[in-house]
Amino acid sequence: MLYRIMFLMPVKVPVGETDDPYFIALLNSLASGLAKNERADGIWIIQIDNWFDHKWLRFSGIGSVHFRFPAFMNRNDAALDEFFQDRVTFPPFAPNRVVAQWSFARVGDKYVEVPSRVPHGSEKQRSKANLQRRVHDFSRSACFVWYSGNTVANGRGSIMVYNVAADRVQCWFAAFKRQHLDWKLHATNGVSREDVEGLLNTAT
Repeated sequence: MLYRIMFLMPVKVPVGETDDPYFIALLNSLASGLAKNERADGIWIIQIDNWFDHKWLRFSGIGSVHFRFPAFMNRNDAALDEFFQDRVTFPPFAPNRVVAQWSFARVGDKYVEVPSRVPHGSEKQRSKANLQRRVHDFSRSACFVWYSGNTVANGRGSIMVYNVAADRVQCWFAAFKRQHLDWKLHATNGVSREDVEGLLNTAT
């Protein structure tokens, strides 16, 4: 696939109106650490409008679960339930929650921002449809990074990473809280604190 190179740059996203600049600096450090460690073919960074928690990790959506009543009742029924599938899908954020999406491609030892298809479309879909939007079908070598907006007002931020390599998808979540001007790692899910802090240090 050919890419039209826009301009050479590190893996970096800008500060928006509702973003705490210190949190964005932390996000960019983490993304650069991922780029150096994983060397994926592509990196996508997606901003979500507000805080999201660890329950989104590996969450696929809502689908129908069919069940059978005892035989003497002679009936079947279905109910809605949350799905967390073995084959990881994109988190089903509503389109109006997706503020921005950036894509970067690896060219040699550098990453460049490129025009590319994005993980989240602009049209709302039934939750059932997302159960088939598997990450592996999008790319076999990629890092997807979601981060929360509105960090100035909230004083807390969340970052979720899906790292795709060959037949493996590593999924993890990290929560941060602001203390004065500093942002501190508050909690992790699917990854150790040491690994997250190591990524932040890798970029420096």
